[in-house]
Amino acid sequence: MMFTLLGPVRVVTDAGDVAPGPPQQRALLALLLLRNTPVPIDDVVGALWGDSPPASAHGTVRTYAARLRQVLAGTGAELRRSASGYHIARNGAGVDADDFDRLVGAAREARRSGDLAGTASALRAALDVWSGPALGGVRAEFAAAQRTRLEESRHTAREQLFEAELALGRHEAVRADLGAAVADRPWDERLTELWMTALHRSGQTVEALEAFRRLRTALSDHLGLEPGSELQRLHQRLLRGDESAVVPPVSAEPAAARPVQIPPDVRDFTGRRAAVDRLCRILTEDGGIPVAGLTGLGGSGKTTLAVHVAHVLSDLFPYGRMYLDLRARTGGAVTAYDALGSLLRSIRPGLALPGTTAERSALWRTLTAGRDMLVVLDDADSSEQVEPLLPACAVVVTASRRLLELPAVAWQRLGPLSDEESLRLLGEIAGHRRVGAEPEAARELVAACSGHALSVRVAAARLLDRPLWSVRQIMAQLADDLRQPVVMHEDCKIVDEPIRRAEASLPAGPAQVFRLAALAASPVRTVAEVSTMTGLPRAEARAALEDLVDAHLIEAVDVDTYRYAVLIQAFARRRAEQVEGPDRCRAALAGPGRRLVAVA
Repeated sequence: MMFTLLGPVRVVTDAGDVAPGPPQQRALLALLLLRNTPVPIDDVVGALWGDSPPASAHGTVRTYAARLRQVLAGTGAELRRSASGYHIARNGAGVDADDFDRLVGAAREARRSGDLAGTASALRAALDVWSGPALGGVRAEFAAAQRTRLEESRHTAREQLFEAELALGRHEAVRADLGAAVADRPWDERLTELWMTALHRSGQTVEALEAFRRLRTALSDHLGLEPGSELQRLHQRLLRGDESAVVPPVSAEPAAARPVQIPPDVRDFTGRRAAVDRLCRILTEDGGIPVAGLTGLGGSGKTTLAVHVAHVLSDLFPYGRMYLDLRARTGGAVTAYDALGSLLRSIRPGLALPGTTAERSALWRTLTAGRDMLVVLDDADSSEQVEPLLPACAVVVTASRRLLELPAVAWQRLGPLSDEESLRLLGEIAGHRRVGAEPEAARELVAACSGHALSVRVAAARLLDRPLWSVRQIMAQLADDLRQPVVMHEDCKIVDEPIRRAEASLPAGPAQVFRLAALAASPVRTVAEVSTMTGLPRAEARAALEDLVDAHLIEAVDVDTYRYAVLIQAFARRRAEQVEGPDRCRAALAGPGRRLVAVA
């Protein structure tokens, strides 16, 4: 059995094709196959309808899922639903997109070993997997971005096939295909360069010079640009009648600048082994354009992790490792237009920039296509900001929340450090001997930091600043700070700031729930308790709590059960006293028919 995505979305069995249903139902099937991991129903709704889902969206998704189960009955594959969301259990069924990725990976290995014939053979087989434009028959919010990603992978494989064929001397065989490819992508300099080479080798130098003229005119008229240096050098060789006008080797390095903008790796990077491994795996998987995302509360270490992995994988990205701070936390996020200007100037210094965001975005993808580059887009503000910035190469996006309108991104939620990781980090900064001398106090200190990486670093810095203080004394001062109605110490203000930003991003209702639900002593809250404390219906209380989970302000620990971290609960309690006032706080604690113990 086979699922097809690289053409019309189909379910192909030994007995023939099985109709997957109407466009939105096909979209659900395609989404689950592309993700290949459980997808929460809210993510499904966002992927199918974007920011404007119908009121019946959740029910419609359940209906589509039930119908898809019937479609898949007897095929071996199953649509399942778990606490984590919907997913397709393939049970041996193939997916054409996976076959394409596998063959592209085989071509990459052949190219590395110098086997050009094997490279060309694997790439031809990969391109033969395609049966039409990607995700045919799918109409959904996520489909456009996914089509672009898949089609860019197809284009890269086709370009690499042309390179290999020319290196093998098969210019006559690929000349017509190259001409058709240039007609499809008339501004693609690399394709034009390959076509000019094939034409020249076939005795059609005049036609090769005309191809250059057409490209230069198009670039000048529409983008205000001149062709790149490699193409101009080829043009000059053809004008001189230089018979050395050959395509650069398949492994040739690019002529564009190779920026290395990644900040220095932190010397005391600690823990996060599973997160590091997963991010490395996403960025190095064969086939397609890897797009990874990291979310978490500010100060949880998203940027640190992205930078660390960029250094770990530095040898895999010889064309450059770029970094851009999109500054969402400042309240003055960089516009996509300005960000593209910065990115384009980094890889083409002195470039005359196009005048619109769309043109800059198209040029950015063109210049990064087929390049072993890594781009880190840090502290993203919104899908609208990031979507034009996504290159045709590996990218890591960090954001305070998942950007649901970017379904191609493989998101990873960065939670708190474990107690052991926090202890190691404390020791790396403050000294393992000093921390080891007071193991119990050190454990209490990192527990009070709630696994928040920034908080552990601040606590370690306070230890360094006070060499005569014991860990127990630092712990006592921190505990006293947490009990104060207003934070005065500068260290605590630093720790509070990312929590304050997360609270400020909430709608009014969930923000009030965040503050009031923190008042009781226990860090654990059920939906029923929050409903009692706030007076909200249970459905509204649950929705507000899920908003807090998305903002990384509480953690879901069971069905309808949530937990505050110590630091965050202390912050929310202070905010309740400041914003809600004493009467509202007392009412929350004395909710009807319920006695709750206030935090001392």
